[in-house]
Amino acid sequence: MRKKLAVLALVTMVAAGATAASTSNLDMIHFGLAKSIPEADSSVPSPEAVQLWFTQIPQDNSVGIRLINPAGDLLETGPIMQDSEDQKRYSVQAKNKLTAGTYMIAWRGIGDDGHVVRDEFSFTVDAH
Repeated sequence: MRKKLAVLALVTMVAAGATAASTSNLDMIHFGLAKSIPEADSSVPSPEAVQLWFTQIPQDNSVGIRLINPAGDLLETGPIMQDSEDQKRYSVQAKNKLTAGTYMIAWRGIGDDGHVVRDEFSFTVDAH
């Protein structure tokens, strides 16, 4: 009986480890935001541009980046630019200097699996 329990415990631990490894591997390949400048929830001087790095190269023409002011209005930006050296990095230039307040960045993109991913985050412009 003890031998059967030991084998069952071992099988359970191996299966749990395989599931955890599979889950972490899936997290690595799903499309999403890897990092940004400005960072989410950061407090910064007025940025000249918003830069986003994705976990994989997005499908052509699938990236959208919107900059929203503290009043909830969409701000005018330059065109969305993909970095020629790092194709996971996209940016947009702010047309005007941002005044103090909390801004929202709303983004979307499509990864290798064809699913549209959308998210948003905020950052605060200091009153300098």
